[in-house]
Amino acid sequence: MSRIISLGTAVPQYGSRQNRILEYMQGAYADETASRKLKLLFHQSGIETRHSVVPDFGDEKTGTPLFKASHYLPNVEERMKIYKEHAVPLAIDAIDNALEKLNTSVTDFGFTHLITVTCTGLYAPGIDAEIVERLGLPDDIFRTTVNFMGCNAAFHALKLGDIIVRAEPDAKVLIVCVELCTIHFQPKNNHDNLLSNTIFGDGAAAAIITSNAYGKDHHHCGLTINGFYSLLLNKGKDLMGWNITPVNFEMILDAKVPEFIGNEINNIVLKAGNKFNIQPDAINHWAVHPGGKKILDTIKKQLHLPDDGLQSSYNVLEEYGNMSSPTILFVLNEIGKALLQIDETIFAVGFGPGLSIETALLTYEE
Repeated sequence: MSRIISLGTAVPQYGSRQNRILEYMQGAYADETASRKLKLLFHQSGIETRHSVVPDFGDEKTGTPLFKASHYLPNVEERMKIYKEHAVPLAIDAIDNALEKLNTSVTDFGFTHLITVTCTGLYAPGIDAEIVERLGLPDDIFRTTVNFMGCNAAFHALKLGDIIVRAEPDAKVLIVCVELCTIHFQPKNNHDNLLSNTIFGDGAAAAIITSNAYGKDHHHCGLTINGFYSLLLNKGKDLMGWNITPVNFEMILDAKVPEFIGNEINNIVLKAGNKFNIQPDAINHWAVHPGGKKILDTIKKQLHLPDDGLQSSYNVLEEYGNMSSPTILFVLNEIGKALLQIDETIFAVGFGPGLSIETALLTYEE
């Protein structure tokens, strides 16, 4: 079996309070109706702070703004230049954070596999090739990438890492998710864009996966991966997604998403529990992707969880917003701060375009 022996996280330097971002958004929209909608959405968001690789949304006077003039919208090419400049350094910060927790270095640890995850920027050679070069990873390292799969893409990377380690017990897999959601801002007055501009932020997260045997031999407590369960619910395919326009990667985020997920969550937990041979009342911790406060509120209600049952998810949402693919790793990292006990279980859930729902069962082991 495989084990996540370390998690690392990173956010860019420009952190802004939600009320300051609201001021910026209202000025950019310059529309009274949109301003009222934004104010309501921001008030209900459950978010205090979000981070960006560009200084536009806060009070920082340093750095070069992306949206250089009032009502100026950069095109996709300009946005991808920002992505190419900032994505890899942010990813490396997350990798360094994961390695620091193991008290080791890239060279000493000896990664054999690299999996990169992103949906907010694409180019070739991509971030995987740059990470190999900048970190001095072996030229012949196995590398692959998960692109454009949205908020639950980290689950797909974890699946790949698990498969690799089960097939090659000596493998040392590095996963890194990096998303620069804020570079795709546009002041378009429809619900999808208003909601996206309310909740998304930038961030990166890394996970290091080895065999259970390696973890035990090197005294690395971690999260044993027991298995995954996923569902593709085509009846919700129009509720969430991305469109590439001449201006940006435009988010589709229907207001019905929380209700849709709420109606499905008990069935999902039941089916996953049957596969994992575990009952919901035997789950010690819930790691739910904080796609938004309403999603968390709905899931907590439907699963009859206690008030603090999703506290780690609420904490991540409050401090960082929704960062797309890295976010579930932030939640797992947050749960780890609570001093997990040996053999405690974590049930992780994420949501993405499709509408796809991903789950994983993890156990904390020494």
